[in-house]
Amino acid sequence: MRVGITGAAGYFGRNIIARLEENDSVDHIVGISRRPWEHGYEKLDYHRLDVRSDTLPKLFASQGVDTVIHLAFALNPTHDKREMHDINVNGTRNVLAAAAEAGIQKLMMSSSTTVYGALPDNPSRLTEDMPRRGRHSRYYYPRDKVRLEEQCEAWKKNHPEVIVTTLRPCLVMGPTVDQYYSRLFTWRMLPLVSGANPEIQFIHQDDVARAFEHFTVEDIGGVFNIVGDGTMRWRDIITTAGIRPVSVPRIVLSPLMSLAWRLRLIEMPPAMLDFIQHPWVAAGDKAKKAGFTPRYSTRETLAAFLKEKKNF
Repeated sequence: MRVGITGAAGYFGRNIIARLEENDSVDHIVGISRRPWEHGYEKLDYHRLDVRSDTLPKLFASQGVDTVIHLAFALNPTHDKREMHDINVNGTRNVLAAAAEAGIQKLMMSSSTTVYGALPDNPSRLTEDMPRRGRHSRYYYPRDKVRLEEQCEAWKKNHPEVIVTTLRPCLVMGPTVDQYYSRLFTWRMLPLVSGANPEIQFIHQDDVARAFEHFTVEDIGGVFNIVGDGTMRWRDIITTAGIRPVSVPRIVLSPLMSLAWRLRLIEMPPAMLDFIQHPWVAAGDKAKKAGFTPRYSTRETLAAFLKEKKNF
């Protein structure tokens, strides 16, 4: 198996590559990312390359890539929405073109449980066959992830011979995770939307890597939620982290966060408030039936993160 990975130098990519390096089914890895990366992996041929580069199709074809894992995606919120959308949508389009030119056998896409949207009428557990109402979210990330999945589905219709697998992790946490949502835990206070205390899920970074390894090596197509067992309420998460919860009405909190966002005082855009107000818990049963079971629960994942970041 010869695997091409976009976003290889990101924290998803590094953890996945570490596992593929030790997997006997994988002979060669072609990794691309924009950032420099000095690595020690024997199987990895790393290229500093933008996912939108017109040289990507030729690279994958020349290296004989037969499996593609697409991880490159703008996750951390930015005020440059045009650039972010370009990376997410046009980058995915370029990866799909590269996959077609290389004549791959398997395509792995990284999506998110945010595609379901955070809505007051969501069921207690969201399954893979439910509507992707995140397309209507005020937050860019679920909208772009829905678009990614739609691009992938359209591509699959033209390449029915390719095994296509889409993994939807929930919030990823762990000792080395450093994203805008993990940096919230450096705050002295965190907001609670008055009257709301939704369940939240975490998946450990090591479990995400294990999931990608499992579905890459096994010939299992389809869409799978990748979530840790159990949930925690938002207030419980805040207090467990030793942070003070502050309950504020949405009508007050939203404009305050909008102002702080515009002034670049916070990393969390106000559209994210839906995800600490309304439910968006996904079911992990389908992935378990396909052979993947997380080793860490939601609570254990948070504990691992806090132990590393806050010496808990």
